[in-house]
Amino acid sequence: VAHGRFRGDLYYRIASVPCRLPPLRDRPEDILPLVRHFLEELRPREDPPELDPAVCEYLLRREYPGNVRDLKQLVARISYRHVGPGPITVGDLPPDERPGAGAEEADWREPAFDACLRRALARGIGLKEIGRLTAEAAIRIAIGDEDGNLRRAAQRLGVTDRALQMRRAAGRGNGTGAEEKELLV
Repeated sequence: VAHGRFRGDLYYRIASVPCRLPPLRDRPEDILPLVRHFLEELRPREDPPELDPAVCEYLLRREYPGNVRDLKQLVARISYRHVGPGPITVGDLPPDERPGAGAEEADWREPAFDACLRRALARGIGLKEIGRLTAEAAIRIAIGDEDGNLRRAAQRLGVTDRALQMRRAAGRGNGTGAEEKELLV
């Protein structure tokens, strides 16, 4: 604006609507969908390869100092190393990105998770109910993250498609609601 290369009135219109996007470290739920998106961009003529659970865990644990740009560059490096029809495995990670041998697994629990458990225990909720509710939440999140694809959700959860269908159906009772019908399609 000061050098006359940009209209001042337009600048002030744009500047009146600030848009602050939190860093990637504050929104880990965006990491895997972004990875899939970048893989689709890099391989437009083919389905993007699945991610091995160890690779998913690594991507979720890793720091991204360059935010989404850093993630995109990492996905490109992984994609160029991946060959064949199988899933992307730890072997496809660039050598400087591979987790060190014998490295301790990062603690995936956040303080908020422990705080929720403390509240549940303080209210007298037993371990069986906590486990059931946690499993239901994990199933709901996995299915949501996979856009309703039960096969991929089951793979992320480490169960079979059928086991996931049966567990969800049992959790809803014996009714024939629309959600159950959708689940079995």
